[in-house]
Parts: sequence; C-alpha cells; structure tokens
Amino acid sequence: MFTVTNHTFAIWLITSLSILSANLSAAKPCLQSQENKINTVRIHKTGSELSEPIVGLGGNESITLTFDDLSDSPLNYSYTLIHCASDWSESKINKSDYLDGFETNPINEYQSSYSTTVPYTHYKLQIPNNDIKIKLSGNYLIRVLDTYNPERIIFEKKFMVVENLLTLYAKLRQAIAPERKETSQQIELSVATSPLSISNPHTDLIVIAIQNEEPQGYFYGIKPVFIRSNEIVYSSPDNLIFNGINEFRSFNTNSIRFISSGIKSIDQTDGGYSVLLLPSENNRKQVYSTQPDINGKYKINLENSDQGDIEADYIWVYFTLPYFDQLTDKEVYVYGELTDWKTSPLTQMQYSYQRSAYELRMQLKQGYYNYRYVVKDTKSGEIDPIFFEGNHSETENSYLILVYYKEVGSRYERLVGIRKLNSRISN
Repeated sequence: MFTVTNHTFAIWLITSLSILSANLSAAKPCLQSQENKINTVRIHKTGSELSEPIVGLGGNESITLTFDDLSDSPLNYSYTLIHCASDWSESKINKSDYLDGFETNPINEYQSSYSTTVPYTHYKLQIPNNDIKIKLSGNYLIRVLDTYNPERIIFEKKFMVVENLLTLYAKLRQAIAPERKETSQQIELSVATSPLSISNPHTDLIVIAIQNEEPQGYFYGIKPVFIRSNEIVYSSPDNLIFNGINEFRSFNTNSIRFISSGIKSIDQTDGGYSVLLLPSENNRKQVYSTQPDINGKYKINLENSDQGDIEADYIWVYFTLPYFDQLTDKEVYVYGELTDWKTSPLTQMQYSYQRSAYELRMQLKQGYYNYRYVVKDTKSGEIDPIFFEGNHSETENSYLILVYYKEVGSRYERLVGIRKLNSRISN
C-alpha cells in the first residue's frame, strides 16, 4: 500500500500550485466563461447593503436596486412592480389595487464607470419614488425591462413590504433530537394573534422560515402544533430543524496591489486583471473552526475609494477545488449571493483530470465575497451543501421568519409579521 507522508504531500501541493499558476491560460478551456452582460444585481434596504430587502408599509424606508451593464452599448431600462403571494406566484389583483402611479417607469439614474479596465454603466433605482408608491403589504417583484422592447425581461428581483401587526416569539437552540444535536439548529416559534381575527390558523396564516436567505434553507407553510386562546405554537421536537452546515468561504479583491487572505496571485493581462484563489480544502471531515463571514453575501468596495459603485473594476476570479476524481451523476457549483443563490451553467465547475480539480472562473466586481461549494444530483436535482463543507451545530447562521395573512374572501396575502434570529446572538 502506498502511504502519503507529510513531506510527499507538501511536494505534491507545491508542484500542483506551480502547474496551475503556470498553465492558467491553458486551463481556460476547462473554465466557465460568463456571457451575461448584466452583472452585480443587488437589492437591499436603502442605507444597509447587507440587509434583507424588507421595508415597512407607509413608512420612510425604501428599497434600493443596483446593477451594472457591461455591454458596449447599454440599453435604456424600465421597470414594473408585481405583487406576489407567499410562494411568489402572481397575486390575482389589479395593479391599481397595490400601486399608486404609473405601471411602467424608466430607470433614470445611471453613471458610467470611471478609470476601470472593464467599462460598464451602473444603474440605480429606489422604491418608492416620485413615480410610484406601494399601497399593500406582501411580496413584490421588480421586473426590469428593455424600454424599447418591453416584452423582453432583463431580470427580476424580490423584495417585501411588511405591516408589523403580529408579535413573533422565537429563539434558536441546538436540535433536540440526539442524532442531529451535533449538526443542526432548531427554531422554537409561537405567534400572538392579536389584533387580527384569525378563524382558521391552518389556512389563514402562512408561516415561512429561511436560513441565510438561501432557497435550500427554507421551510414553507409551517403548520401549527397546538393553539392557545391568543397564541399559535409552531415548534415541536421534530420540526423547524436546519442543518448548521459551515461558515462560508471568503476572499477579498478590494485591492489589486496586495494579495489578501484566500488569494494566491493577481495577474494583469491585456483584458484586465485575473485573481487566482488558493486551492480550496474539502471541509467535510474537518473539525469546526470559527471563521467570520457575512452569511453568503458580498459587499462591493474598493480600497481608498468611496465611489466603489463606479470605480471598482471587474476581475476574472479563478476557483479551484482539488478532488481525486470526477463525481458520478453529480455537478459541483460555486454558490452564494454572488450566484444569486442559484445553480446555472455560468456557476458550474468543470473537472480537470490534468489537475485533479474542479475549476471555474467568474467575472466579479471588486469587493469582499462569501461563497460555498454545493453538489447537485443530476437525476433528482437535489442540492447538497454538506458534501464539501461539513455540517456543524456551532455554525453562525441568520434566520428570517415571515408570517402572511389571507382573510376569508381576500384575493391577496398580506405580510403581517417578521422576526430575525442569529445563532450567535441572544434572541
């Protein structure tokens, strides 16, 4: 039997890194190019870049949407708002029921990038504004359109408007079940129903719990366990259990002059800059280690600049995940807010038998990024975030609980309660 000593492993690792760096150009056929000219699409509460896109109904808060167009001839863009049910299907109500203003409006605020190797146009929109006001709570889609071809949808982003009518009592703990205690986190939840008159909690209320804004960490339509006079209890020993997974991986490209944590090299080419990340470790069997992160999100910033929106450059970032063989009937993806919490051909890693590693390149704007590796079963479509990341109850995670209310005879669902939790903060 062949035994790998520490010395042998060190030689292999150094040699592999040298080969990977030297053959960066040759590696490109194995790496996924990004063809989409719309990039860095972000939505959040105005003034808080890392916040959830949720504002109160009728208050002074607003939602900010930003995006970049990297095409040579940027388009004129317009937008419309669509009210949705809790499952994000379109509500069966007229736009005049939930909007005050014009149905479709232009996006008039934009700037050209300044002194970047990759030119782009940066667009910005705030909701509500002088053209449009929101009249109802609930889920909303911002649908961005080509102004001269409004049938062409460029992209959609979600946000929520809440009227805080209900009080939610919630806290986080380790999972109660012994077999999940070391790997999972559990929410204890109850809802005080006053001042609403709820005739049937099983149908009148829709309760959702989301981990880190991830579609994979999502419980929809949580059912009551028992009902008191003015309180509905949703928790039991075997429900509302989430995998803790692991802290997100991270890298920082806010400077192209210095190599920061997680980066192996920065190279300048004719087309701009390339950043080669250090090869990632397989964390599945690693002991849990506390690492600061921003729960899968990213933050655009540029060293020594307060105009990162238009001065931060676009850089090709190279991801490398060593693994001894290509997985059968499975695909590997880079995953997080940087991929819009989705798997797509643009974020799928390709396996290189020459370097025994999964690889991907993505064109990303300078900033601080979180990400993780997920494995997708090609037959079932199921996404596994644990295969390369591990699973720990100690992991710091944030949670969002949403409560929707549909009155008898109503044609839409109101968002009437929210609660935020964090596994490291006393809730």
